[in-house]
Amino acid sequence: MPRLCKIDYLGMPGLLYENDVLSITILPQIGAKVISLYSKADGYELLWRQPDRTVQPPEYDSVFTDYDISGWDECFPTIYPVNYPEPPWRGAAVPDHGEVWALPWHWEQQNGALVMWTYSVRFAYRFQRTFTLAEDNTLTISYQVTNLSPFALKALWSMHPFFKATPQSRVLLPPQTSIRVEASDNGHLGAYLSEHPWPLTVDTCGQTTDLSLLGRPRQGTNSKLFSTRLFAGWAALYEPQEEHYAAFTFDPAEVPYVGVCTLRGGWPERGAEAFTLILEPCKGWPDRLDTAVAQGDYFSVPGEGRCQWQVKLHLGKGQPNLERIIGPITAQ
Repeated sequence: MPRLCKIDYLGMPGLLYENDVLSITILPQIGAKVISLYSKADGYELLWRQPDRTVQPPEYDSVFTDYDISGWDECFPTIYPVNYPEPPWRGAAVPDHGEVWALPWHWEQQNGALVMWTYSVRFAYRFQRTFTLAEDNTLTISYQVTNLSPFALKALWSMHPFFKATPQSRVLLPPQTSIRVEASDNGHLGAYLSEHPWPLTVDTCGQTTDLSLLGRPRQGTNSKLFSTRLFAGWAALYEPQEEHYAAFTFDPAEVPYVGVCTLRGGWPERGAEAFTLILEPCKGWPDRLDTAVAQGDYFSVPGEGRCQWQVKLHLGKGQPNLERIIGPITAQ
């Protein structure tokens, strides 16, 4: 049975949710941010930490990069700040990276699971995330959005974990996946929403580039990409030297896309540069809710209804173990 206890984390209230193989440290007052995801089996921290900032509660409607960005946040109902595009909330400002990362969350333990939730400030919804730990290094993450209004709520959701990575770290996606450009430094991957094959493509300078590989720091080639609609429900991050992996599995009908953000320096604009990789199961694309609504790539929570989905995160070490989850790596 998983264990849950209250802890003090740098003077702030925290929760430690753990079993014999994994431990998760969560900050309820800071958007239920997961600040540590630790594998006890091999003494390995999965999440990247921003080295020069202290964790502190953000003000509502803040800029995400004005605060400690490390760890794992939830982005809902947008990622890029926009005005809500349709009635009855047309024109209402939707904050940067959404609302829920900057709100305090409630929590309780139910039958060994950690249930956490928060309420919208500007829109009528309840956002809930439930963690359930298993003894096989698997974390099940169940989501539920309840619409408290009689009007349909159009939204985007993206998981937002900054993973610890090395230059050899590689993103693995299902076969037949292509990728679309949200942003790339100096436009090296072309225009906004342009499409590329995965993982090998040619950049605007005519150079072949491997989009799946993090590579060395300070390349000046940061990028944010979205997969096309996935044919299979998985995505993974693999470090071949130490053989650590983090693999997501999900129903592609519920979670049809994955975001891939590679940060090799030069971001954020203030403070120490990031060298990390974000692998983001998501519902809808791109980062702008208004653009997603215009092109039909969002999801909707019906009036006085709810929407539910689930993601499993498999953590471990060893290529054979990873291949049992996603299939042969050489075939990716």
